[in-house]
Amino acid sequence: MILLSIVAASLISSASADEKEEAIGIKQINKPAVKVVTVERAADAKLIERIEKLEKSLKKANKNIKKLKTTLSSVKAHDAKDNIKWGVDFRTSYDNIRYTTASGKKYKNDSLFSNRLWLNMSYAATENMIFKGQLSYNKAYGASPAMENGLNQRGAHGYDVFDWVTNENLTNDSIKIKQAYWLYMSDSFLGTDIDWTASFGRRPSTNGFLISLRDDDNPASPMGHLINMEFDGASFKFGLEKVTDISGMYLKFCFGRGLSNARARFNMDGGFDSMGDYTKDDTTLDNIDLAGLIFVPYDDGQYKVMTTYFRGWNVPGFVMADPDMVGATGNTGMLALQDTNNNGIVDTMVPNQSMRLENLGAMSGAGVSLLVDGIGNGINDFLDNTKFFASFGWSQSDPDNKLDAFNANAMMQQIGQMMQANPGMTQQQAIEGMIQQLGANPQAAAAMMTQAGMMGSTDKETGTSYWVGVQMPAVFTDDGRIGLEYNHGSKYWRPFTYGEDTLIGSKIAARGNAYEVYYTQPLMKAFSMQIRYTYIDYKYTGSQGFFGGSGAPMTMDEARAFGMDPIDKAQDLRVYFRYRF
Repeated sequence: MILLSIVAASLISSASADEKEEAIGIKQINKPAVKVVTVERAADAKLIERIEKLEKSLKKANKNIKKLKTTLSSVKAHDAKDNIKWGVDFRTSYDNIRYTTASGKKYKNDSLFSNRLWLNMSYAATENMIFKGQLSYNKAYGASPAMENGLNQRGAHGYDVFDWVTNENLTNDSIKIKQAYWLYMSDSFLGTDIDWTASFGRRPSTNGFLISLRDDDNPASPMGHLINMEFDGASFKFGLEKVTDISGMYLKFCFGRGLSNARARFNMDGGFDSMGDYTKDDTTLDNIDLAGLIFVPYDDGQYKVMTTYFRGWNVPGFVMADPDMVGATGNTGMLALQDTNNNGIVDTMVPNQSMRLENLGAMSGAGVSLLVDGIGNGINDFLDNTKFFASFGWSQSDPDNKLDAFNANAMMQQIGQMMQANPGMTQQQAIEGMIQQLGANPQAAAAMMTQAGMMGSTDKETGTSYWVGVQMPAVFTDDGRIGLEYNHGSKYWRPFTYGEDTLIGSKIAARGNAYEVYYTQPLMKAFSMQIRYTYIDYKYTGSQGFFGGSGAPMTMDEARAFGMDPIDKAQDLRVYFRYRF
C-alpha cells in the first residue's frame, strides 16, 4: 500500500494539470478500490485457513468412519459365523379316523390329539455355502409308546435298520433329526452360464411338489406323486435357463441311501473270531440305494412342468410263504402254520412272529406333473388366484427271484377247491388235508414251490396313477384357500410315499380311489388353521405295504377267501392350528 501511494504521488507531480486532475480522479476512485481488494484478500486468507482446517477434520472423521465400518463388518461376520438362525413351526392337530374292513367291521379313534414341532435351522458362513437343518418332534397327547411285543416290536423284523418315516409317525417325546445338509451354490459351472448347486446330507425329501399345496408348505425337492419319505443322500442341480433361453429350465440329479449295511460297534457277531466294527453283514439287509433325476422343461411362474425318473435297488419286503413255514424253525416269511387240534398235523395259518424283511429286487418310477398358478390372464381375480394341477405316475417292479417260497396263491386255490368239493369242510380241515396230500406227494409239493418275487409276482409288474386337484380362494374370507383333490392307483401301483402326512396311510399310494377336500385359513400373522377330510376306497390290498408279500394286490373277495380281513375304506377328518415364525 505504501509503495503504491508513492508511485501514484510521483506520477501526479510529473503530470500536466489535466493529467493531474485525471490522476487525482483516478486516485480518488482507485483508493477505495485498493482498500476493498486489501480487505477481500485478507478475508480469502482466513477462509482458506478455515477450509484447510475443515479438510483436516473431514479426513480425520473419514478415518474414524472407516474404522467404524471395519469394526461393524467384523461384528457382523462374527455374528454370522457364531449364530444359527432359528425358525419355529408348531402344529396342534385333532384327527378323527375311521376304518371299515372287507367283512364290514369298523374301527375308529374319534379323539386323537397330537403335537408336531419343527425347529428350523439355517446358517451361511459365505455367500456360496449354507447349512440347513430341521429338528422334529411328533407325538400324540400324553402318549409315550411302551415296549411293544410280537409283530409290532420295532427292531424285531428289520424295521430299525432304515428310517424312512421317523418324523412322520406319531412316536415318543424325543427330538429327532429330520433334515441336516449343506448346500453349495455357484453362478457358473466350469466357466459357462450354467448356475449350479451341490448338496449332501439328510435332504428335504418329504412334502414335495404338488403334495405341498394341501400341506400348506413350500415344496421340497422331489415330486410328491412318487417320492415322499426321508432320505440321506446328495443332489446336483444345473440351471439351464441362461443357455437355452427357456424360462425356469433345470436338471437335477439325486442320489440317496435308504439303508446302510454295517455291523454294530463292539459287535460279537463272530463269537471269539473278531469280524471288525462296521463291516458288511451278509446275514441282514443289503444297502438300499436310489438314484434319479428331476427335469423341469418349463417354469414361468404361472405354468410349471416337472418330470422325474428314479430307480431303487435292493428294496425290502416280506416273503409271503417261506419254505420253512411247515414244521421248521427257520421261517422268516409272513405266514406260519400251527397245529391247533394237537393231532400232529398243522391246520391253521397265522401271522409269523419271526417274519423278517429281505432284499427282493429293484423298483423304478417315473412321472410328469403340471401346475397352473392362475387360470387365464386377467379374466377375474378368482381365476387369477386359482391353482390347478394334474399329474401322472408310473412304477415297475423288477424282482431278482433269488429266494424260494411257497406259491401262496396256488395254496389258497387248492384250499378253496377242497372246500367247494366238500360242503361243510372248514378251512382248518382243508389246510390239514392239503398238508397231508403234499407230504404224501413230493411232486405235488415241488410244484407248489416258486420264487419269492415282488408284490406277489415273479414277473415285472407295472402300475400307474393319476392325480388332479384345484386350490382356489375361499370367497367367504379374504385369505382362505379351499382345495379339492382326487387320485387313482392301479393294481400294482407302488410309489415311495410312506412319509405322507396322513394318519390313515398315504392317499397317493392307494390302489383304488382317494378323495380329499380341505380349507386353510390364516387367522393372524404367522398363525393359521386347516380343516381337511380324506377318504380312501381301496380296490386292492397292499397299498401301504412294502415290496414283498405285504404289498401283494388282492381284491377284497380274494383276501377274504385267503382268511384275511383287510381295510376296505379309510377316513381321516383333521383340524389343526399352526404357528410359524
